[in-house]
Amino acid sequence: MSHRLSNGPDPAGRAAGDRRWPSMGHWLMLLVVFFFLVPLLVSNLWGYLQSRRYLTEAAFRNIRNVAALEASETLEFVRAAQSLVPSIVAGNQHLFEILQVLTETEDEAARDSLQRQLKFHLVAKAVEGSSVEEFQVISPTGILLASSQTDRVAGTDLAASPCFQKGREQQGIVGFDYGEHHSGHEGHSDSGSRDGEEPHLLVAAPIIDGRGTFLGVFCARFGFDIHRSLLVAHKERTSYAALYLLDEDARVVCGSFEEIHGAPYGKRLPSLGRSSLRSLEAWEDRYEDDSGTEVMLAYAPVPTLGWGILVEVQVSRALAHLERLKWQAAGASGVLASLLGVAVFLGWRMLVRPLQALSRTSDRIASGESGKTVSPTGPREIVELAKAFNRMSLALRESQETLETRITERTRQLRDSQEFLELLLDSIDQRVIVVNPHYEIIKANATAKRMHGQELIGAKSCEVFEGQPVPAASYPARRTFETRQPASDERSQQTVRGQEAVYVETYPVLDAEGWVESVVEIGRVITAEKRLQMQVIYQEKMAAFGQLAAGVAHELGNPLASIESQLRLAQGDSSRQEQTLEVVRKQVARMARMLRELVQFSRRKRDEVMLVSANQIAEDVARLLEHDPRARTVTIIRRPTRNLPGVRVKEDHLVQVLLNLGLNALDAIPETGTIEFATSMENGQVTIHVRDTGHGISEEARAHLFEPFFTTKGPSRGTGLGLFVSKEIVETMGGTLELEQTGPEGTTFVVRLTADRAPPAGGGS
Repeated sequence: MSHRLSNGPDPAGRAAGDRRWPSMGHWLMLLVVFFFLVPLLVSNLWGYLQSRRYLTEAAFRNIRNVAALEASETLEFVRAAQSLVPSIVAGNQHLFEILQVLTETEDEAARDSLQRQLKFHLVAKAVEGSSVEEFQVISPTGILLASSQTDRVAGTDLAASPCFQKGREQQGIVGFDYGEHHSGHEGHSDSGSRDGEEPHLLVAAPIIDGRGTFLGVFCARFGFDIHRSLLVAHKERTSYAALYLLDEDARVVCGSFEEIHGAPYGKRLPSLGRSSLRSLEAWEDRYEDDSGTEVMLAYAPVPTLGWGILVEVQVSRALAHLERLKWQAAGASGVLASLLGVAVFLGWRMLVRPLQALSRTSDRIASGESGKTVSPTGPREIVELAKAFNRMSLALRESQETLETRITERTRQLRDSQEFLELLLDSIDQRVIVVNPHYEIIKANATAKRMHGQELIGAKSCEVFEGQPVPAASYPARRTFETRQPASDERSQQTVRGQEAVYVETYPVLDAEGWVESVVEIGRVITAEKRLQMQVIYQEKMAAFGQLAAGVAHELGNPLASIESQLRLAQGDSSRQEQTLEVVRKQVARMARMLRELVQFSRRKRDEVMLVSANQIAEDVARLLEHDPRARTVTIIRRPTRNLPGVRVKEDHLVQVLLNLGLNALDAIPETGTIEFATSMENGQVTIHVRDTGHGISEEARAHLFEPFFTTKGPSRGTGLGLFVSKEIVETMGGTLELEQTGPEGTTFVVRLTADRAPPAGGGS
């Protein structure tokens, strides 16, 4: 039984097709990779790059600040040393006196005594100064006269020393030396420096007395405290960086340690071949040394001296903490990835495998093997799902045992319902058909077959009924397919009795998504009704025109009576002939003009649908009403709208509607008043307002205003069909006729018709 009920797709083929898609386990791994591992790697990489950039900027900022700070301290130290020597020499009368005597005397004992006094004087001055290593006084010939150091021997020839050479000409800094006992070799040494030696700053000043006599050179050697400052900065501020003090020739004066990168004191650093120190501005740079190590540089100038502080640090040492953090993060990520792998494996065993078993058993049940069960294993939710699946499978087997019986019963009921439906459709005395989107008839009742005398199934409705291979835009079924709304229309269609008027109504049949899958069309022959309607319209038109004709006849009677009276007067008095002829001529011209207007109005084609001007028709009706005797005391006003679009109607029918409204307005005005015909454009429609100043319509009459044979006039003055017929005519045109307002001040009716943008035949002005 279950095999007979299984009519779906082949489960084996479906399973083969499903293998094209990833399984749940695959999706689980993909989710872990793309939603955890990939974001983790991306975030770690982004964080590493951002941290590297920020730390590099911080390292540059740090060494830049250190260079600027040390440059400032160096400048302060040099300024203090540079100002001390001139202050000792200037105005030192005791020094001037000793030197003057030494210059003039040749007594050795006196000279020894003066040199000892000079030495004591220098020692006393050296004690007063800060960082003073030695004070020297050199004679004008370059011989050392005295020194503040006890082991310095007087009489040493210092004529070639930079201190003497530069001190004779100007006061200030003259150079550096690096040893304790290099008296004859002060200044930069090309041979390098020995381990443990600290650099010393040399400052000299010429000794000139008040008379301008050159008495010698005062030379001072200061302990270079900046060297110790750089060592402190190296240990406390930038332990991973090297600091150098460079002179005006970019040679190393001192540094944060003795021998730096194989460049001794007094030499240029290897890195300076890549960077220029001639700039008076601070700068920073990066380069790779000969071993490929990337190095950062920061330089700060010492103003006015031409010196500078250079800070150099290897990028790898500056970012050492970041590199350690990188490997720690990589290790943590690896551990986390391993844990995720274990979690995925456990999830695979505990979730995916039981679900795969459920899937395979479901395929077997779908192929017809009802009653199959699975082993409840895994987490509690999976176990509950497996138990529910087993209950469903067993219940399905039980339900399938009764399903075939129910299907048989329902099939019989459906067949009976279909037969009843066909019987019901065939009993309807109207044409009922169903068409598909290609307008092919897929269902037709017996009335439709009798009405057209041929087999309709498979034929196109528009071709069978109207002889058109393609439905027109106004065809109701086409409008329903396009708008998904019911539609109706009066159509001229071919039946077994020939061409007849058929009122067609269409209704959409929608599918589950709301689209029209077919259309039900109901057709009713209304030829007899149309004939009766046309007769009623014609009779009402004749009544209106008869009433108008009576007024015109009365209008013609007035000039005829005037002519007759003039002729009688002319018979009795021959002298009145000329006056009589003039009166007769005017009255005849008046009658001729009136008749000519009526003839011209009657000759226009009115019984065909054409594009006409609402302004022109309102003007024609107003002129017709002016010939009614009741209009003598009524003012007829025209308010046309210029450039009004035309309307596509039968002109004769629109004239009949406006004429009926105008005659009703004349009946509503007791003595004097106004009737107004106003045209306008509102919301894409041409409107014609007919207003009067009559007594208005009562509340009771308004409820029955458009009903047939309802009238408030006397039996001899109205049929009760005027407004009813007018409303039917306007609705046939696709418009509306409404009572807009009524009251003691008057009544207004409004006719609304669809505007056509093409220029009207009668003009739009």
